[in-house]
Amino acid sequence: MSQNLKESNIASEVVETTTKSIIIELIMFFTYAFFAANWIAGSTLTPQIMGFFNLKDFTSATFISNAITIAKVIGNFMAAFVLRKLFLKRSIALGSFLIVLGNALSIFAPTYLIFVLGRFVMGLGGALHIVYFSPVVVKYFAQKDRPAVNAINSAAYTAGSLIALLIAKPIINLFKTWQKSMGFFAVINLIFLILWLIFGRNIEDDEKEKNGSQENKFTIIDAMKEKVFWALPFTYSGVLTFYLVLLNIFPISGLSIINSTKVSALIAVGGLLGTAIAVFMSKKIKKRIPVIRISGVLVTLSGFIMLNAKIGIIAVISAISVGVFMFIPMTSLMMIPQEMDDMNPGKLTAVMGLFWLVSYVIETIMFFIIGRIIDEIGYVAGLNFALVLSLTFLIGSFLLPETNKEVKNNNN
Repeated sequence: MSQNLKESNIASEVVETTTKSIIIELIMFFTYAFFAANWIAGSTLTPQIMGFFNLKDFTSATFISNAITIAKVIGNFMAAFVLRKLFLKRSIALGSFLIVLGNALSIFAPTYLIFVLGRFVMGLGGALHIVYFSPVVVKYFAQKDRPAVNAINSAAYTAGSLIALLIAKPIINLFKTWQKSMGFFAVINLIFLILWLIFGRNIEDDEKEKNGSQENKFTIIDAMKEKVFWALPFTYSGVLTFYLVLLNIFPISGLSIINSTKVSALIAVGGLLGTAIAVFMSKKIKKRIPVIRISGVLVTLSGFIMLNAKIGIIAVISAISVGVFMFIPMTSLMMIPQEMDDMNPGKLTAVMGLFWLVSYVIETIMFFIIGRIIDEIGYVAGLNFALVLSLTFLIGSFLLPETNKEVKNNNN
């Protein structure tokens, strides 16, 4: 372990879960959930948006996807830098503000270029926001509560997708235009920004508390020097790719025996079930690696059954199982960097910035390759390649350390 990692250790600090902790968590969770709901609702409104800007082909719509990718990369890379300059409460406020600002730019955009810019700014805010989940967990929640909170945070995007599935169409039917429909979600995000500005004032001033310490000087470049911090995104990237393929490609492949909307909903429901199971398991199972390893086998097996199911009920059960086994190990995966020796919130932000950065870069490359495979060979080959990628949970479990202190101490 490099010298950069040998400073204060969050694992040794005594942190108590308080009412303030819960308020912070609720505001952050729902900010990101409604960011996701807004994003998904915006995708649903693509035909209206294209018509408004007189776009004739879907190639132009790919600019939004490219803007999302760039925003994720930049946001993940700059998260630790922003934390060093603004500290935790103002960094989270900035992420929330960018989500709202991006919404406003998109809604009032006079040109398609400004609309794409707005989606980029919104994606940048979301990328910053998700990185700050982990430092908030270790700073404001007791050790015994962290696995459960990590599990809940991992379901924020899934919760947003379910919100979108449930209310996006009624909202669109109610407000008629895409601007007003997206504006509805923007107002909700604005409300959560205001709540953060109100309750965030009760968070201790990190700048005064940590002034002169080295913890916030750890950068994403420093994180790149540690092999284990590369193993973390590798472990997640294949499953992330498979998840996005199931949501975006599998429903339009014509290979699903069940309705495409049901596929997304069933996987999301499975994700929430998996989160609930993970919360329960976190109190019973202390080891991290076995949970990741066993879930890795089961998510690939469930995916294989789902892709090849010829009977509706089997397809339904396997789709739910995919969601369950994708989300059960997420709390264990998130706990590994939090439990590592000599970790602290500043360093953890850099580590999680690298985690999301590398995860999305790999996913973007793999998604492109899958698209090429589908173009050249067909959907079956592309989906099977994505299924093989889901094995990264299993493979990565052999590259990661067991970090739970109770387990390590019992083995010594």
